[in-house]
Amino acid sequence: MKAQRFFWPLYILLLLAAALAGSEGIASFIVPSWPARDLRPIEVRSAGGVTYNDWGLRDRPRSFERPSGVRFRSVLVGDSFLEGNFIRGPLSAFVEERFAAAGQTDMEAINFGVSATGPRHYYYRIKNVALTLKPDVIVLAVYAGNDFVATPFGGWMRPPIAELPLPSLLAGPAPRTTWLAVNRLGLSELGRNNKQIDGEFARLNEWVKLPADERLERVVRHLKQNYYPRTSEETMREILSRGDGRFWTAFDKPAPNRELLAGWLLSGMIDWETGTWKMPRDAEDADRMYGTNMVDETLSWLVAADRLAKENGVQLVVALIPVGTGDPNYVDFWRFWPKYFSTSLIADARLRRLAVKLRQTSVPFFDLRDDLGGVADTYRLTDGHWTERGMEIVSGRVARELIKMRRN
Repeated sequence: MKAQRFFWPLYILLLLAAALAGSEGIASFIVPSWPARDLRPIEVRSAGGVTYNDWGLRDRPRSFERPSGVRFRSVLVGDSFLEGNFIRGPLSAFVEERFAAAGQTDMEAINFGVSATGPRHYYYRIKNVALTLKPDVIVLAVYAGNDFVATPFGGWMRPPIAELPLPSLLAGPAPRTTWLAVNRLGLSELGRNNKQIDGEFARLNEWVKLPADERLERVVRHLKQNYYPRTSEETMREILSRGDGRFWTAFDKPAPNRELLAGWLLSGMIDWETGTWKMPRDAEDADRMYGTNMVDETLSWLVAADRLAKENGVQLVVALIPVGTGDPNYVDFWRFWPKYFSTSLIADARLRRLAVKLRQTSVPFFDLRDDLGGVADTYRLTDGHWTERGMEIVSGRVARELIKMRRN
């Protein structure tokens, strides 16, 4: 009887092990190799002047072994602000240009910026991949707009499956199967936070070229059909027509700062501008209502990352990335949509509180508000990322900080 009692559990475990082994073998022909699968939940290909390396990063080819001519190696960890999708290169490329201009040709800046990721990803990206590069410094960039998290470090239980490099029950025995399942089922932050509508992005950016009335009608019908079936078309027309069509002027800009229209932006505008919840009217309101939300939880991941780096003999510095509230042109553009702009006020309030909290720790950091505040045309109006001018300013500050850290 005892033998029978243990037979079925053991048999099931063996079946699961065999299934996972088979799944891993099949997936190995489909999914990216390591470290690409630990860095990005989707496959990317170089196109339209945007180049990705074999690690799935927007960067020039890199190696785990430090090149012979490199005496100082840095890794820049963050999200789409570092990836620089809308401009000519990632932050790392701009920083290395600054190194060269300063005569520091033996310094390296490696891009670990991946769109639609946050502090939890940053921590495990550092732990699982960045430290393998044996860098001298890691720059951990935190964006005020969407990098605040509600779960503190140590308070996150391993789920059955999660986007790599986050740990999960499946990731340990079957990392390739994990990547494939997350990719196909849309379980990544990118997949969950963006409604998947085939061809939407291309259509929207064709429509912005149409005459004003036709453009507006097509966009409103699209929103009605795919996002807000219960919201009247009249309401959506009014929102998108404010300021004598001010919104649409953003798409008249030429390259390299040409704006692109995305569904998430239109959806967010309609959601907030028709919202009935209490929203801040100014910076003071934002600080009072939301300033403390998720600050301590986010801070815990930064402290943990700093501790991890120190344990491995690596310096870490946090770079605080503000939203566009310091760009006077950005603020002026969004004044016709005060409810939607209040999301920027909330983000700025949280960043200010985070800066205060960081000063109470031993984690070194620098605040990019010091460099970007009051400077016009540093933020793209629609998606809120840096323009070429913004990236130039930021890369100058990052390069100076890294050169200073090398000398120290």
